[in-house]
Amino acid sequence: MDTVHTTAALLPDPAELRGHLRALAVLDQAICRDPRFSRYSFSTTWGPGTEAALMDNGSGDDFSVLFTPAGVLVRGFDHESEMSPYATDDEQVWPGVIDEVPAALRPLLDDPAFVDEGLGAPRVTACLWWEAGGSAWRTGSGIEFPSGNLDPDGSGHLFRLLTDRSPEAVQAHFEEDYGRPVPLDTVRQVLAGHPLTPEAARRLNPAALSDEALLRRIAADPEVEAFLACDGEFDLTRTDAIESIALPAGLPVEPVAGCNAGGTHYLCGPAGSDRARPVIYTDSEGQASFIAESLAEALTLAIVRPSLARRPGRLPSPRP
Repeated sequence: MDTVHTTAALLPDPAELRGHLRALAVLDQAICRDPRFSRYSFSTTWGPGTEAALMDNGSGDDFSVLFTPAGVLVRGFDHESEMSPYATDDEQVWPGVIDEVPAALRPLLDDPAFVDEGLGAPRVTACLWWEAGGSAWRTGSGIEFPSGNLDPDGSGHLFRLLTDRSPEAVQAHFEEDYGRPVPLDTVRQVLAGHPLTPEAARRLNPAALSDEALLRRIAADPEVEAFLACDGEFDLTRTDAIESIALPAGLPVEPVAGCNAGGTHYLCGPAGSDRARPVIYTDSEGQASFIAESLAEALTLAIVRPSLARRPGRLPSPRP
C-alpha cells in the first residue's frame, strides 16, 4: 500500500526537493506546446518569503509544496480518494491527515488556492511537512486508511516523480503525458541543474522557439508582455510602423514590436519557415539596423541590454 508514510521515507531533504521541483517545472514548460496547459509550475513569489511548487493534472488531482522560513508543507489531493472531503459525510478532512501539522505551517492549508468555495475544509487527502531545523519528513501518525485500496490517499500517483526522481522515470512520464519522444540526455541535464539553453529547448520541443510560439507565449502572459514593453522597450502591441521599409530582392518584413522612441522591430523573411528569421530595428526616421539572428536572440537582448537593441550597425539603404 502506498501512503504518505511511504512517501515520507522516499522524499529527499527540502533543498534537493526544491531543486527537483524547479527542474520538473522547467521541463514541463519547455515540452508543453502551450504553457497554459503544463502540469508543473514553480512560483518564487507565492507569498512573503514563500515559494510554491504546484502540480495540476487537469483531471481534478493536484499538489502543492510550499517552502517557507518555518519549514515546508506538502499537500496532495486525489479527487477520487475515499479520503477526499467531498467523499466524507461531514465534508471535513480525513481524521489524522492534518491534525498534527505544526502551528507555524497550518495556516498554509487555508490558502484560498487550496479551499474550494462552499467547502469548509482544505482540499487535501495527503499531507507531509518538514519543520525548519528538522531532520525528517513528518505525517499524521494516527491515520486509519480505508481498506481495499493500494493507494488510498493518492500519494502513490500524486508524488510519483518526487519519490522516483530518476531521469528515466521523468522521461517516461513526459513521453506518456505528451505523446512524443523526449530526449533522455536533455532531461538528465535539466534535472542536474544545468540551465535550459535554446538548443536544449529545441530538443525538448522543436516548435518551442519558433517566432509564432514565442509571440503567443508572451501574449498569453500580461506581466511578461508589460515588462518587455516597459523595461525592454519591445512593445508587441505597437506594430504600426512610422516609416515603412523594403529590403533587397523583395525579402518580406513583418513588424512585431515598437519602442518608446518611435522605432519598430521587424522579422525578416517569410512567416511559417522553420529557419530563424533575423530581426532588424528602424528608428523613427526609417534608418535600419541589424539586431539579432532570431526573435529569441532579440528578446534576450531586449531583456538583458535594452539600449543595445537600438544601437547596432546600420543596414545600407533599407528605405524604399
